[in-house]
Amino acid sequence: TSLPLPPPQRLRFSLGPETAPEVERAKRHLDSLAADVDVHCFSHEGFGVGGALRPEAIVQVALQVAFYRAHGSLCASCEPTSLRHVLPGCTDLLRPPGPPCLALARALDDPHAEPELQLALLREAVEAQSRRTQEVLAGQGAERHLQGLRQAAIAAGEPLPEIFMDPAYALATHFRLCTVQV
Repeated sequence: TSLPLPPPQRLRFSLGPETAPEVERAKRHLDSLAADVDVHCFSHEGFGVGGALRPEAIVQVALQVAFYRAHGSLCASCEPTSLRHVLPGCTDLLRPPGPPCLALARALDDPHAEPELQLALLREAVEAQSRRTQEVLAGQGAERHLQGLRQAAIAAGEPLPEIFMDPAYALATHFRLCTVQV
């Protein structure tokens, strides 16, 4: 359940003679960009109900499959996720489940893979994504814990733990894809 948020408040700015024309130019540019956007909304009552696949998890898995098809590999990716239920004002990073996404991507590209297998792999990847989402929302994500470990070492004047020096850690935290869902 979501916590009710207060309505947004309009902010008033005092702009000087040098800034006001630039802000007005940026406003016109933004308005022209917004005029060129088409938004189509729809709903499907079958998602997320009674054990059905959650649409946000399907989107994250689909992005991994699309990246795999475009580049021949999965990538380090993340989705910033609010921890407002356990730590207001904080976020963690939600990562997609690599092995199930890779198995699905390979099966979808295999012309001999049975549709039943592909569907089973889709379900497995989406369910793994949903489980990971619930873990992160409950404050059990790895990213903030690792950040805490790093900050504690720095505050104590200690050398950083070896994991932060490992080339695999650098690769895993070089996010090639970052998504945000509302």
